[in-house]
Amino acid sequence: MESWSVIIPSQGVSIVGSKDDIVKFLNAEIAYFSKLLISGQQITLGGQGFGNLRLSEPAVEALTSIVRDVQANKKESLEEYVQDARARQVLIGASAVGRRVEQIKASSEAGAAILAAIYCTKWMHASHPAGRDIIHVFRAVAFANPANFAFDDLLSASDAAAKAAEASKKSDAAAQALNQFIDDKRALIGELEDLYRNKLTIEEPARSWQTIAVKKTRIWRLWLAIFALMTVAPIFAALEYWSVVSDAIGKLTGASNGGFSISGLAAISVPALLYAWLLKNISRVFIQNLNLADDADHRRSLALTYMGLLQNEKQPATDQDRAIILNALFRPIPPQTGDEGPPAGLLDLIQKK
Repeated sequence: MESWSVIIPSQGVSIVGSKDDIVKFLNAEIAYFSKLLISGQQITLGGQGFGNLRLSEPAVEALTSIVRDVQANKKESLEEYVQDARARQVLIGASAVGRRVEQIKASSEAGAAILAAIYCTKWMHASHPAGRDIIHVFRAVAFANPANFAFDDLLSASDAAAKAAEASKKSDAAAQALNQFIDDKRALIGELEDLYRNKLTIEEPARSWQTIAVKKTRIWRLWLAIFALMTVAPIFAALEYWSVVSDAIGKLTGASNGGFSISGLAAISVPALLYAWLLKNISRVFIQNLNLADDADHRRSLALTYMGLLQNEKQPATDQDRAIILNALFRPIPPQTGDEGPPAGLLDLIQKK
């Protein structure tokens, strides 16, 4: 959006905004001169007449033309109006002098007309040359008095001070909002840091232990199924083929002289012991994975308990509580017993016994 401005320091006017803001200001000036109604006002001094003054109609006509130009995005006439007002050749109704003219008009219409004409010579029309001359004389006297300019400067300074105070309030509010924003973000960053240090460092191991618990559970169930199958399968096979099995055992253990054969017994016992050793190791693998799954699940429960204590603001965990839980969390894994090799034979088994 294009920016428009009417800045007249000498009359305390400063407007910066859109085209509509300028049009609004000019329409207010039109209303001011229309209400002032200086049209054919008689100039009388010392009982002598100096003709008539007309100001309202020329001012309204000139301002109306400027409004049309502004609405048509033409700035030339507006810039000329601003320059004339800065040179005090055009009266601004919103200025201190404009308000003073309104006050004087209530008691003396002639005095108000003369004062307005002094500050608005460009739009002043006098019916007699003597009237124009007397206005110029009054204008020279008025502008020869520094108090007039000092008064205008005071108004401009007051307006600038008011705007500076308003800007200072806005600046303080913005600074306060910025400080609040910084405090909020600092608190948020602190919470995130605390979350990372106290929660995520435990939450990640908890997830890892949960994965290990699930994996080890699957493994011990598999080895339990294998152990059960290897235990039950020979029993069912022996029951199914009991006659064949009993005949084979009888032949292996029986001697030709009707006695007991040691070599036949060894032939039966060594494979049986080897099979038992396999079952023992399968059961050992099953138990180890069962222990590891239980340990991982226990560690996960401890980690969740630790995170719950950290988030409990009503009953915060003490250093002693944290030490107990952390020691339990990061304790060594359950020990695994050493494996033994299979017996070399019946004699080796007897010696170990």
